[in-house]
Amino acid sequence: MARKNACIICGEQKDGLEVLPDNVLNTMRWIKEKTTRKKKDYRLVVCKDCFTKYRKLRSSYERRTTLYVALGVVFTVMLALVSGSRILGAIGYGIALTVFLYLLAQISYMPRVKLPEGKKLDIAK
Repeated sequence: MARKNACIICGEQKDGLEVLPDNVLNTMRWIKEKTTRKKKDYRLVVCKDCFTKYRKLRSSYERRTTLYVALGVVFTVMLALVSGSRILGAIGYGIALTVFLYLLAQISYMPRVKLPEGKKLDIAK
């Protein structure tokens, strides 16, 4: 039985660029399978019509992740500098804060797609 394609942006069954599986996507599928007891084995894609919107969402996700982790590192360094003799506790709190901020960035998660090699995508922003 052939797997059906499903666009991750519009939700319709269309052909498009394949979404690359990663740990976040596998975890989401595992949770959905365990909670609903149903396995829908769709091949996730981004259709041609939705690619511009996808690209904006993906770049926003990447920027947000980078910013949140950088803020976490800055706060960790600042906590370590002002902590005095309790430096290990401050670093622990800083790492916990950085992990929390990283997980907060995952709210806007957008997976990568497999771009065709050798072809330049001619899609305007």
